[in-house]
Amino acid sequence: MTSISIKVWSDYVCPWCYIGLGELQRVAGDYPLQIDWQPYLLRPDAPEEGWELPERFKASHDDPNSPINQRAKTLGLPLKGRSRIPNSRRAHECTEYARAHGKEQAFHDSLIARYWGQGEDLHDWQVLQAAARDASLDGEAMQREVEDGRWKDAVEARIGAAQQLGVSAVPTFLIADTFVIQGAQDAGVFRQAFERLKRGL
Repeated sequence: MTSISIKVWSDYVCPWCYIGLGELQRVAGDYPLQIDWQPYLLRPDAPEEGWELPERFKASHDDPNSPINQRAKTLGLPLKGRSRIPNSRRAHECTEYARAHGKEQAFHDSLIARYWGQGEDLHDWQVLQAAARDASLDGEAMQREVEDGRWKDAVEARIGAAQQLGVSAVPTFLIADTFVIQGAQDAGVFRQAFERLKRGL
């Protein structure tokens, strides 16, 4: 079976994107997948310094029985609580740098693990450079190019393309340009789509 292309629109700071990725990973070992991460901004108007998490969401983060914590526990995903959400635009621009160097997946994996698993600030250049090193990238060069604005237009273009396609929520998975899966669906939903592709349906 040839590789199955999956285009995923997500935001690093979206907890349901993290859960959706965990569900996809439950079946990823059974199929040859090629994932293309696309940027999406939950808060395109977010201040540079980020924003305080509303109290109702803080309570959910702290509640071990909340849906998000229960899903993370079932999937074996570490999920660090936080009181402040960083602006993710810089992280998306760094991802474009990584994409240009063929390290998009490795950079994405490292940054996801650092943000959700270790509670690190993905707007912090030290964290972004560490993720770059994890992906065998030059973190200092990445910072220079992002600060020079080299990757800003690429992120804006991808976000604009998503809007043209009607993507209005994350995560959104476009599988082999055939099936669209929205939200943090169960792994079985992905498996069903992959099996239909295998059968040519």
